[in-house]
Order: sequence, then structure tokens, then C-alpha cells
Amino acid sequence: MNEIRTGRALQLEGLQFAQNKVTLGFKCEAGTKIQLAQEAQQTGMTLSEYVDTVISTRHSQKQVQGNSSFSSSELSGKLEQSKKRIHTLDSSLKFYEENPFLQKIFNHYRGQTIPYVDYRGVSHQIVINHVSDIFSVLVSSFKIS
Repeated sequence: MNEIRTGRALQLEGLQFAQNKVTLGFKCEAGTKIQLAQEAQQTGMTLSEYVDTVISTRHSQKQVQGNSSFSSSELSGKLEQSKKRIHTLDSSLKFYEENPFLQKIFNHYRGQTIPYVDYRGVSHQIVINHVSDIFSVLVSSFKIS
């Protein structure tokens, strides 16, 4: 029996070392996409965030269902809490990553090594590669007595 394959071979080499999220594309029925988009909107998430949450929690759902320690409604409640937590964390992250002042400083110093003195008076140097580097310098510089 001959097996017919379509599409490309999976390129999985190096994925285990990826530090950022990667794209996963798949085809589904239009109705499924509409339903997922509506569920995402109800939870205040983007479609991508919602699908990521659903897929990322599938193992914990199977373990919970296998143990029968949670009812379906309890599991739905926990999933809802997780979605709200993700939304809160995403909002917090955007607060400083999209801050215009931090962005301006970041764009000015990007790629440069800058010296700073921390709250203990210790000198440090940091290469500015991300907005979080600027944030770290600012937070570390405050001295509270």
C-alpha cells in the first residue's frame, strides 16, 4: 500500500531551544474558527492567545480528568481563572513594554552598553537589548532608606 503525503516535512530541529513563542498553523472548519473567536472575545483574549491557552492546558485537563478529582464545571472555572490571569499578566507586560518613555529611552540606547549604580552603590554595566533592560536599570537605581 502506497502512502500519499502532502505538505512539507516538519522542521523540528532547534525548536527545543526556542526562547520565544513559535507559530503553529492548522486548518479547521470555518464554524470552529468562529466559535473559538467568539469564546476568545468573551474572555477578553485574542484568538491566538485563546487557542494557545486551550492547547497549553490540554495535558493538565487530561490529568485532572484521569484523576476525576475535578468536575467539568470546576475545570471550566479553573480554565476561566487561568484566562483572566493571562489577560492580567499580558496587560501588565504591555504597560511597561509599550510605555512611550521607556520605548524612547530604549530606541536611543539600543545595543549600547551603559553603566549604572544600583541601590547599594555597586557599579554595573548592561547592554541594552530589550525594554526590560531599561526598566531594570531604572528600578535598580532607586535607593530606599
